[in-house]
Amino acid sequence: MYEKIYDHRHSIIFAVLVIAVIAWYMFGGESGGSTGNNNDVQGTVHGVMGDNRELGKSLDKAVGHIGAAEKELERAAEANQRAERILSEGQERADTGSGIVKELQQDNSRAKQILRDIELSNKTGAKEK
Repeated sequence: MYEKIYDHRHSIIFAVLVIAVIAWYMFGGESGGSTGNNNDVQGTVHGVMGDNRELGKSLDKAVGHIGAAEKELERAAEANQRAERILSEGQERADTGSGIVKELQQDNSRAKQILRDIELSNKTGAKEK
């Protein structure tokens, strides 16, 4: 939407100027009638043109700020995507680590069972002698 306004800013300024001039002629300016002097109209027209130039500058600045905001949003989106990838990789590593811990716990349980079996075998072997 702002791009459309920016692209047509000169047409908008011209339309505002025409409306201001028509309003000036219809309402007669400071003289209170439709026969105000030419200097008042020219002064008003120049004033409106100056205002329109300022408005154009403000529109240019606004478009520049909008462009900068769009770039910042793009950078933020890229940063979010990188963060998601890092979190995903971290989760994969955590899952792998958790699997390794479970395997080690199972290995420890089997080793303890083997030691118990050996001790039991030694006790029963010692009683038989």
